[in-house]
Amino acid sequence: MKNITNSNTEIKKSNKLIGYDDLFIKFEKLYLNKRLPKVILLSGDKGIGKSTFAFHFINYILSMNSKIPYDKDSFSINLNNETYKKIIINVEQNFHFLKCEKPNTVSIDDIRQLRTKLSKTPLVNSSRFTIIDDIELINLNSANALLKLIEEPSDYDYFFLINNKCNKLIETLISRSLEFKVFLSSNQKNQIFTYLKSYFEIEENFTHNYIKYTSPGNLIKFDPIINELEITSLNEFDKVSSEILKMFNKTKKDIYINFLLFLVDIKFLEFSKINKNYVQIADTKNKINSLLTRYYKFNLNSINVYNQFTNYLNHVR
Repeated sequence: MKNITNSNTEIKKSNKLIGYDDLFIKFEKLYLNKRLPKVILLSGDKGIGKSTFAFHFINYILSMNSKIPYDKDSFSINLNNETYKKIIINVEQNFHFLKCEKPNTVSIDDIRQLRTKLSKTPLVNSSRFTIIDDIELINLNSANALLKLIEEPSDYDYFFLINNKCNKLIETLISRSLEFKVFLSSNQKNQIFTYLKSYFEIEENFTHNYIKYTSPGNLIKFDPIINELEITSLNEFDKVSSEILKMFNKTKKDIYINFLLFLVDIKFLEFSKINKNYVQIADTKNKINSLLTRYYKFNLNSINVYNQFTNYLNHVR
């Protein structure tokens, strides 16, 4: 299996863009007509490819005059593309990437460093792009520092703010941006997942039948957890849940909470086939989702969370 993550950024993991043809062409026209918004907010479910889209579009712009430009006909990046190679080794001066996801959330110092970099004129007076992923997770102090940066961007600078809707986004950031809401059809999700599964050489497992409950990107990221914890089914759901909560408590990575929420969806689908009290099923599932969300946001006691989690499950067994 190929490595799914990257030491510099996670958006360089796919050189093929699927499902974004119309939005890409729309952004291209806006840019060529000098009407592309300076601060773009891409909002949609986590893992549907918003960051990948931004990265592909930026590669298209920055590689326009290179020997190996972006392949717009197939919406793909040639791995010999100079812009791509510079970003991989973190030397592309007209591209910056920040990620607000825990545990390494964006700090005020990160924003100050970005401000220093953007205070310099870009090479050959070309456009310069900054992607800030998981913008909904940015803390208030960092957000205020960012606002000062995006309120009056230079003629060169463009910002892509990626909103994965995992938290309520600060209103002032919304007001300074032009929002584009991104949705994928079931067919598009299946196309993307089929491609990513082949690209990353992911072996088939039981979770792949439930893509409608999550996004293609999430399903790919869940695979290392499945292998790590040796999960083959949900027959021992309590044990699986306990192990996932322990891993989140250890790493503070939200992927573990997202994975457990996904498994809860699958498990409650099974419950609904046995227990016909659908109101109770829905109410209990909402309580579990709320519990896990609060655990992520407020660092609750892990033992208490697990005990409450199992108590909720016992109500519908």
